[in-house]
Amino acid sequence: MLYLWIKAVHLIAVITLIAGMVTMALGGRLVQPEWRRLARRADYGLASPALIVVWLTGPTLAIMANWWSAPWLMAKLILVLIISGLHGRLSATLRRLERDGATTSPALFQRALPVTLVSMAVIVALVIVKPF
Repeated sequence: MLYLWIKAVHLIAVITLIAGMVTMALGGRLVQPEWRRLARRADYGLASPALIVVWLTGPTLAIMANWWSAPWLMAKLILVLIISGLHGRLSATLRRLERDGATTSPALFQRALPVTLVSMAVIVALVIVKPF
């Protein structure tokens, strides 16, 4: 029963993380300060706390289910590292843009949305299908 509760918390955190990252990617594309502030709030209020929960509950689930030797989990972890790194880059870039008052949108924000959504889709497929 504990495993299922941890899994539920993990899934809620993943959904919240992706929602925050989508908001960050879209808000970062816009040059209006109000939208960039909204994107930063999505980072501080949604994405960052959710990422912490994802990293706490994910390995806990892997330990409880004894999946550390599963190849699909290693592939998933690579994608999770990519999403985590992308989150860090988005967060740092949004902070810098707000601090500098920049009026341009870096190319990072154009690539962030597809990378986030494709990575998430592949992760979901790996977890559900466990193809290898």
